[in-house]
Amino acid sequence: MSAQCKKSVSEGEDATQAVPVTVQVVGRGTVREVARYTGEVRPSASVNVLPRMAEKILELNFEVGDAVTQDETVMARLATAVVDTGVRQARSGAEALTAQINGLKTQRERIRRLVADGVVSASQLDPLDTQISALEAQRRQVLAGVDQANLRVDDTIVRAPMTGFVSQRYAEVGDTASPAAPLATIVRLDPAYVWIDVPEHELEMVRRQETVAVRVAAAPDRVFAGVLDLVSPIVDRESRSVRIRYRVSNPDLVLRDGMLATVEVELRRRENVLVAPTEALILDPTQRGAEVSYAAWVVRDGKAERVPVRRGLIEGARAEVVEGLAEGDRLVVEGFHMLDPGAAVEVVREERGEAAAGGAADAGAEKGEDGGGDATPGDDGHGDGDGGGSGAAS
Repeated sequence: MSAQCKKSVSEGEDATQAVPVTVQVVGRGTVREVARYTGEVRPSASVNVLPRMAEKILELNFEVGDAVTQDETVMARLATAVVDTGVRQARSGAEALTAQINGLKTQRERIRRLVADGVVSASQLDPLDTQISALEAQRRQVLAGVDQANLRVDDTIVRAPMTGFVSQRYAEVGDTASPAAPLATIVRLDPAYVWIDVPEHELEMVRRQETVAVRVAAAPDRVFAGVLDLVSPIVDRESRSVRIRYRVSNPDLVLRDGMLATVEVELRRRENVLVAPTEALILDPTQRGAEVSYAAWVVRDGKAERVPVRRGLIEGARAEVVEGLAEGDRLVVEGFHMLDPGAAVEVVREERGEAAAGGAADAGAEKGEDGGGDATPGDDGHGDGDGGGSGAAS
C-alpha cells in the first residue's frame, strides 16, 4: 500500500475516533443567591357592606366582580313603607302643633290689646305664654323626629362603603336585610398584599431585604415588585414560622385575591463574573478534601482537557465559576461523559455563553456558596416553612 493510501486510512481512523460534542464559550454575567417562598395574594383592604336598618330588600345592583365607588355606587334599595309611614306621622304631628301654637298666639295678641285698653288684667297673659312655650318645645322635638325619619329614608339606600371590587354576595332580592348580616364584601386589590411564612431561623436573613420579586402562574412573563410592609411579631408555635407581608402595586389587577405567588428574596448578587451551566461542572472524585471538588471539560487545540474548577454562587442551572476557567474557554456542555483526557473532539455546535445580568432562576430552593452540590428543600436546615417555600442558605 502506498504512503498516500496509508495516510488517508490513518486520517479516516482519526476522524471516526473524534467525539462529537457541544461547547459553550464561557462568558460573564450576573449570578444571584435567591431564597424562594410560596405565598398568597390578599387584598390590601376588605369591608363588609352592612345595611343600617332591618327591612325587605327590593333591589340588589351588583354581582361578584363588579367595580364599585365609595359613596357613589348604589348597591341595594330597601323597602320604604314603614319608614314613609313614620315620616308622614312625624310631619302630621309637627303640623298639628304648629296650628295649636298659631291659635294661642292669636289669642295672646287679642288679650294684649284688651290689656292695653284696660279691659283685662295683664296676668291673663302668663298662662298663654307658658302654654305656647311648652308647645314650641314639643314641636322642636317632633321636628327633630322628622329629621330622623328623613334619615331613615336615606338608610333604605345602601351605598358602597369603599372603592374596590365585590368579592362576595350574601343576599338576594326579597330577603330581609339586617344590620348584623352583610349584603356583600368589597376588597381593594391595588395595592395587593402578598403574605409568606418564613421559618424563624431564616427571618433575619429575609427581613433585611426591603424589596422582593413576586411571580404568579397567571402571568409567567411578569415580575412584580414587592415592598416589605409588615413583619409579624408572633412566631407560630406549631410551624415555627413568622408571617411577612409585602405590598405590591397592581393597577391592572393581574393579581387576584387567593392567587398563589412565588416570592423571590435576593440575598446576594455577583456581577460580571464567569458563568457556566451547572450540568457541565461535574463532581471530581479524584480530588479529596473537606470541600467538594468539581471539574469541567474544555476543548483546546481540538483535544479534550479536564480541568478542576471551583464554583461560587448557584442560581438554578447557572453557576459562578471562581477558579479553573477563563473567559472565552470552550466548555463542553454535551458529550463530556464520553471523553477521556487528550481525546480528539469534533465540535458539532458552539453556543455563546450567557452574559445577561440577573437571569431568571429556576423554581425550587437554591444554595449559596458551593459546599456540597445544589441545595434541595431541607439542605443546611433550610426546609419548607408552613405556607412558605424553600429558603436559601445564608
